[in-house]
Amino acid sequence: MFVQTSPRNKDGRITMYFAESYRENGKVKQRIIERIGFVDEFEGTEEQVINHFKKLAKQKTLELKEKNKPVTITFNPNEILPFEEETDSYDCIKNIGYLTLSKIFHNLEIHNFFNRKRQPLDLSYNLTSVIKLLVYSRIIDPDSKRATWLTKNMYFDKMDFDLNAIYRSLSYIAKWKEPLLKHLHKQMVKKYNRDTTVLFYDVTNYYFEIDNEDNFRKKGVSKEHRPLPIVQMGLFMDDKGFPVTYDLFPGNTNDCKTFAPMSAQVRDQIDVKHLIFVADKGMMSGMNVADVITNHNGYIFSKSVRGGSENLKKAVRDLTGYIRFDENSRIIKDDDDKTPVSFMYKIYDEVKNTYVENIEGKRKTVKGIGHYQIIYWSAKYSMRAKQDRLAAVEKALVASHSNSKDLIDNNHGKNKYLKTKVIDPETKKEIKDYRAKVVFDNKQLDEDESLDGFYVIETNVVGLLPILDTNGNKTGKYQQPFKEPQRWLKKEGWLQLNKIIEPLDIIEMYHGLWKIEQTFRVTKSELNARPIYVKREDRIQAHFLTCFMSLLITRILEHDLEHEYSTEMIQNSLKKANVVELDSTTYKLTYYDRILQKIKIKYGIEYGQNIYTREQIKKMIAKTKK
Repeated sequence: MFVQTSPRNKDGRITMYFAESYRENGKVKQRIIERIGFVDEFEGTEEQVINHFKKLAKQKTLELKEKNKPVTITFNPNEILPFEEETDSYDCIKNIGYLTLSKIFHNLEIHNFFNRKRQPLDLSYNLTSVIKLLVYSRIIDPDSKRATWLTKNMYFDKMDFDLNAIYRSLSYIAKWKEPLLKHLHKQMVKKYNRDTTVLFYDVTNYYFEIDNEDNFRKKGVSKEHRPLPIVQMGLFMDDKGFPVTYDLFPGNTNDCKTFAPMSAQVRDQIDVKHLIFVADKGMMSGMNVADVITNHNGYIFSKSVRGGSENLKKAVRDLTGYIRFDENSRIIKDDDDKTPVSFMYKIYDEVKNTYVENIEGKRKTVKGIGHYQIIYWSAKYSMRAKQDRLAAVEKALVASHSNSKDLIDNNHGKNKYLKTKVIDPETKKEIKDYRAKVVFDNKQLDEDESLDGFYVIETNVVGLLPILDTNGNKTGKYQQPFKEPQRWLKKEGWLQLNKIIEPLDIIEMYHGLWKIEQTFRVTKSELNARPIYVKREDRIQAHFLTCFMSLLITRILEHDLEHEYSTEMIQNSLKKANVVELDSTTYKLTYYDRILQKIKIKYGIEYGQNIYTREQIKKMIAKTKK
């Protein structure tokens, strides 16, 4: 390394640089490493300043040579390896991939939250360290609590606690669920500019490998079609795909019954005047709509066409009034019949009542609740519906030719397309002796095919309203904006946004639900949130709280890496980012890839170095906790 100076510029100033020589294709070349600055920025004469940095360059060269000096390790082939008393094993491999998780964990100040909570407790172990182990391992190598504890020495962080400490900690964690969720939300607003105007909601369930139910783990409609006790989870997510809050319900709780308590929970957790809830048809009930409107919020719920009224089905099949779009989302003109339709929609103003239950549980009709509906059709959704139905139709056709005499007593699977036909070959009087034949129900198939690709989105969310002329026609102008981002229109029962809202804007908001479905897949697959092995309800609650923290950290990491890599790919890279201990002060990296390289650039964690000293690793760990 040496000092390179530039010619004097027009102001007579000389710039200094640290530079080095290198060889390329047999030729010696030079490159600048670092800009030092102008000579006149430093005290002393021009010669004194340059000579000072020349000496500094020589010193840096010596330090670099010392740093890059080859490492020599001597191994004694006859040495007996020591092992840990707790695990009765010896393992010289340590993980440094978790340092990425440590960076996000501390950035969200989760450690500060638990440190404050554990201070008044008289514990013989560090509860915050237990939390770190449970969260880091849930992302890197998810397993049971015992298996997680057995691998705690793979991390450089100090985790000197026994297995019982983990189970005791779970009971404490469960008590702090609500304040922790509020803490995480505040951090997300502060660090990631979270916007919770639009919240997506969905429900899934998690199974337990047990035979008998209890008050919490009950048999219900399993999303994975398992005949095992389950618990229900309701989850809210923001528009960036970050989880906001969640809660658990007994396994036999109907999906739509979870919405009202969850909406109350999220209103308590976040400080937003008006919210827009987006959910699928499982949440479409009068009680839920009433809950949203009585709290002056907005909703965008889908509803089933097949389960709708005959008037709705008639409107869906009537192809007049649809605005059609091609695959590039351009409007198709009426005279262009050859262009394939990718999707289409129309507004449907169906007059309907909303039904709610009063205190006594009796059904009550509520009129005048503001809403409008959008009938939507998608070519992709239509094709998927046909593919999903294909197996049932094929089985029904086979059954219809089998001369089966079994009566059709349900409407599931292939039976939806079968019906029992009674044949009276002799008389039209009371039938005492008859033959029953199972036949294919073509009418039912035609009915289903006519509705393929259609669904209805109902909402009370509107934008700036169009100005009408004296005849009630649109003038192309809109009302003046108002001061607030949104406001409640009490008379209409609408949540009005301070911008123009078209039907496509509502459709686009609804389509954001795919992110929450993907989130559930991540918790079940990559984070292995089920099956759950703990039994007590408080510890089950704590298990899902650690899963929630792990999910949030995972989503943040995906976001920071610009969604270039899947959860599974990131998880795999962090798990493989290990170092092997060569001696008590020296470690060698065993794995490096593009994902770790991008993490290095984003978070400043020194992945990719061939050899690490113990001191270097300590500094890396300390850096993630700042």
